[in-house]
Amino acid sequence: MKKVGIGNNLKLDNLDIETIPTKVCRVIREAILSGELQPGQRLVQDELANSIGVSRMPIREAFKQLESEGLIIIEPHKGASVKTFSIEEVEEIYYLRSIFEKEAVKDSVDNMSGSVISRLEELVEKMEKTSNIEEFVKINIQFHSELMSCCRMNKLKSFIENLWSGFPQHTPYMLPDQIGISNSEHREILKAVKENNSIKASELVSEHISRVGRGLIPIINSKGKYIDK
Repeated sequence: MKKVGIGNNLKLDNLDIETIPTKVCRVIREAILSGELQPGQRLVQDELANSIGVSRMPIREAFKQLESEGLIIIEPHKGASVKTFSIEEVEEIYYLRSIFEKEAVKDSVDNMSGSVISRLEELVEKMEKTSNIEEFVKINIQFHSELMSCCRMNKLKSFIENLWSGFPQHTPYMLPDQIGISNSEHREILKAVKENNSIKASELVSEHISRVGRGLIPIINSKGKYIDK
């Protein structure tokens, strides 16, 4: 396993004691997504704490969050390290998501209540208004989760949840114009949902996921991100 020194660029700005854990998580996440922290690299709590200028407590909290996002792995007696992916793994994850989420959304829209549709519209509007990537990512996850919330197939939703944790959801950090393109696609999905057109909504979701997957592969391939060379 690689052990690479922690850089000096991991710093926090304008610290607010109530948001330190969130900011620490963001700093480490961005370092991973930018490639500053490399695939397979060990993440030593003391080194990160000293580099960022915080105690070990927010580092531990950040590790838990980043593990749930699929960005790092934590192993007993070994500690944390940046997760490594292969091109084949990324392709498989997005292929399966495009199939599974298509079916989940189709069933969900067929059983969707007006209150859920209103919630989806609210989330779409929030995504269109924000210019903050971190906020967009959180709302985007809520939107996709809400889209499938009325699906009656619980095992299918469980499979999808596992795929979500298999690769980071923070694609706006990696794909140019991802937020603008996604907002346009979300609008089209919402329109189909409001028309109670479950087939069209599910097909739009499938293409939305496939488009992201197709965009990620050349970026990962050219920059070596996530790939343990």
